[in-house]
Amino acid sequence: MSGAERTWGGASKVYTTRYETYKRITDSENPHKFSRLIDAFHAAAAVGIRLRAVPDTGGTEKREELVNVYSIDPDGVLWAVMSAIHPEASGAERFEKLMIYADQGIERLEEGFTIYGNLQMALDALLG
Repeated sequence: MSGAERTWGGASKVYTTRYETYKRITDSENPHKFSRLIDAFHAAAAVGIRLRAVPDTGGTEKREELVNVYSIDPDGVLWAVMSAIHPEASGAERFEKLMIYADQGIERLEEGFTIYGNLQMALDALLG
Protein backbone atom coordinates (compact mmCIF):
# COMPACT_ATOMS: atom_id res chain seq x y z
CA MET A 1 0.00 0.00 0.00
CA SER A 2 1.44 3.38 -1.01
CA GLY A 3 1.57 6.37 1.31
CA ALA A 4 -1.25 8.01 -0.65
CA GLU A 5 -3.40 4.92 -0.28
CA ARG A 6 -2.77 4.84 3.49
CA THR A 7 -3.60 8.54 3.81
CA TRP A 8 -6.91 8.15 2.00
CA GLY A 9 -8.09 5.17 4.05
CA GLY A 10 -6.60 2.42 1.89
CA ALA A 11 -8.23 3.46 -1.39
CA SER A 12 -6.16 2.80 -4.50
CA LYS A 13 -8.53 4.18 -7.16
CA VAL A 14 -10.72 7.22 -7.54
CA TYR A 15 -14.22 6.36 -8.70
CA THR A 16 -16.90 8.63 -10.09
CA THR A 17 -20.56 8.47 -10.92
CA ARG A 18 -19.91 11.08 -13.61
CA TYR A 19 -17.38 9.32 -15.86
CA GLU A 20 -19.12 10.33 -19.08
CA THR A 21 -19.17 13.95 -17.93
CA TYR A 22 -15.41 13.82 -17.35
CA LYS A 23 -14.95 12.38 -20.84
CA ARG A 24 -17.07 15.12 -22.43
CA ILE A 25 -14.97 17.95 -20.99
CA THR A 26 -11.58 16.29 -21.46
CA ASP A 27 -9.88 16.44 -24.85
CA SER A 28 -6.13 16.89 -25.31
CA GLU A 29 -6.76 18.31 -28.79
CA ASN A 30 -9.22 21.01 -27.69
CA PRO A 31 -7.67 24.02 -25.89
CA HIS A 32 -11.06 24.92 -24.40
CA LYS A 33 -11.28 21.62 -22.49
CA PHE A 34 -9.11 19.82 -19.96
CA SER A 35 -6.25 17.89 -21.51
CA ARG A 36 -6.18 15.12 -18.85
CA LEU A 37 -8.70 13.43 -16.56
CA ILE A 38 -6.56 14.26 -13.52
CA ASP A 39 -6.74 17.98 -14.39
CA ALA A 40 -10.51 17.72 -14.68
CA PHE A 41 -10.65 15.92 -11.33
CA HIS A 42 -8.57 18.60 -9.60
CA ALA A 43 -10.75 21.41 -10.96
CA ALA A 44 -13.94 19.51 -10.19
CA ALA A 45 -12.84 18.83 -6.61
CA ALA A 46 -11.90 22.49 -6.15
CA VAL A 47 -15.28 23.66 -7.48
CA GLY A 48 -17.16 21.14 -5.35
CA ILE A 49 -15.22 22.12 -2.23
CA ARG A 50 -15.58 25.85 -2.91
CA LEU A 51 -19.32 25.51 -3.45
CA ARG A 52 -19.62 23.10 -0.50
CA ALA A 53 -21.50 20.70 -2.76
CA VAL A 54 -23.62 18.05 -1.14
CA PRO A 55 -24.48 14.69 -2.67
CA ASP A 56 -27.71 14.04 -4.45
CA THR A 57 -29.34 11.49 -2.17
CA GLY A 58 -31.66 10.18 -4.89
CA GLY A 59 -30.19 6.68 -4.93
CA THR A 60 -27.04 4.77 -5.60
CA GLU A 61 -25.36 5.27 -8.94
CA LYS A 62 -22.76 3.04 -10.51
CA ARG A 63 -19.23 4.28 -9.99
CA GLU A 64 -16.55 3.92 -12.62
CA GLU A 65 -12.79 4.08 -12.18
CA LEU A 66 -11.36 7.50 -13.02
CA VAL A 67 -7.71 7.72 -11.89
CA ASN A 68 -5.25 6.21 -9.40
CA VAL A 69 -5.20 7.65 -5.90
CA TYR A 70 -1.44 8.27 -5.98
CA SER A 71 -1.94 10.76 -8.82
CA ILE A 72 -4.58 12.99 -7.21
CA ASP A 73 -2.58 14.49 -4.36
CA PRO A 74 1.19 14.13 -4.73
CA ASP A 75 1.87 17.21 -2.58
CA GLY A 76 -0.78 16.60 0.08
CA VAL A 77 -2.76 19.74 -0.73
CA LEU A 78 -6.13 18.00 -1.06
CA TRP A 79 -5.44 16.07 2.13
CA ALA A 80 -4.74 19.31 4.00
CA VAL A 81 -7.91 20.96 2.65
CA MET A 82 -10.11 17.95 3.38
CA SER A 83 -8.58 17.62 6.87
CA ALA A 84 -9.36 21.27 7.59
CA ILE A 85 -12.93 21.01 6.32
CA HIS A 86 -13.65 17.64 7.94
CA PRO A 87 -11.32 17.38 10.97
CA GLU A 88 -13.30 14.61 12.66
CA ALA A 89 -13.56 12.38 9.59
CA SER A 90 -11.36 9.36 8.99
CA GLY A 91 -9.15 9.12 5.92
CA ALA A 92 -11.71 6.92 4.19
CA GLU A 93 -14.52 9.34 5.04
CA ARG A 94 -12.51 12.29 3.72
CA PHE A 95 -11.83 10.36 0.53
CA GLU A 96 -15.52 9.61 0.07
CA LYS A 97 -16.38 13.27 0.61
CA LEU A 98 -13.68 14.32 -1.88
CA MET A 99 -15.20 12.08 -4.54
CA ILE A 100 -18.64 13.59 -3.80
CA TYR A 101 -17.25 17.11 -4.10
CA ALA A 102 -15.59 16.19 -7.40
CA ASP A 103 -18.74 14.56 -8.79
CA GLN A 104 -20.80 17.64 -7.98
CA GLY A 105 -18.06 19.97 -9.22
CA ILE A 106 -17.71 18.24 -12.58
CA GLU A 107 -21.44 18.62 -13.15
CA ARG A 108 -21.24 22.34 -12.44
CA LEU A 109 -18.20 22.67 -14.72
CA GLU A 110 -20.00 20.96 -17.57
CA GLU A 111 -23.03 23.21 -17.10
CA GLY A 112 -20.73 26.24 -17.30
CA PHE A 113 -18.89 24.84 -20.31
CA THR A 114 -22.21 24.35 -22.10
CA ILE A 115 -23.14 27.98 -21.45
CA TYR A 116 -19.77 29.67 -22.10
CA GLY A 117 -18.01 27.30 -24.49
CA ASN A 118 -14.78 27.15 -22.53
CA LEU A 119 -13.67 26.06 -19.10
CA GLN A 120 -11.93 29.27 -18.05
CA MET A 121 -15.13 31.26 -18.40
CA ALA A 122 -17.07 28.48 -16.65
CA LEU A 123 -14.61 28.56 -13.73
CA ASP A 124 -14.71 32.35 -13.57
CA ALA A 125 -18.51 32.28 -13.43
CA LEU A 126 -18.62 29.55 -10.80
CA LEU A 127 -15.94 30.93 -8.52
CA GLY A 128 -16.12 34.65 -9.22
